[in-house]
Amino acid sequence: MKKILSGFLFLLITVSAVAQTGGGFNLEQNVIGNGGWRSDGGGFRLLGTMGQANAGSTAAGGGFHLIDGLWATENPAADSPFASIGGRVTRANGLGIVRVSVTITNAATNLSFQTWTQPQGYYSFPNVPTGANYVITVSHRQFQFNPDSVSIFVSQNRNSVDFVSQI
Repeated sequence: MKKILSGFLFLLITVSAVAQTGGGFNLEQNVIGNGGWRSDGGGFRLLGTMGQANAGSTAAGGGFHLIDGLWATENPAADSPFASIGGRVTRANGLGIVRVSVTITNAATNLSFQTWTQPQGYYSFPNVPTGANYVITVSHRQFQFNPDSVSIFVSQNRNSVDFVSQI
């Protein structure tokens, strides 16, 4: 009986250790009390953890997704519902920038859609199929953005994918 119990305990410890590593990524400081650290590698970057300043952003890669600071399982089915993706493009002082080109591209299919920001700097892409990774890129001949694109996994409405001009 002791051998079976010892073997089971060893298996649990091994599974727990495997859950924190693998596949070209390293997760650091995943605690609530002192989170907010950066972890990246493979196809993702994790900024912050639940309850931290960077919660609200999305990180995705491999077989996982971090959405709004919480781990989630996604439905990548082709018949997933649609979501609205939008945000605001502003100067560093918070004023919106009009006529910024905003493009959303499905990372797997390279299918792209373009729109322009409105007078207060707002943009929106309605009816974006969920369950896929997208790259959102902004450009304007008089303004520079850093970063000028973000990669997100779309699983729900996201109306705060914002960009700020550094100049």
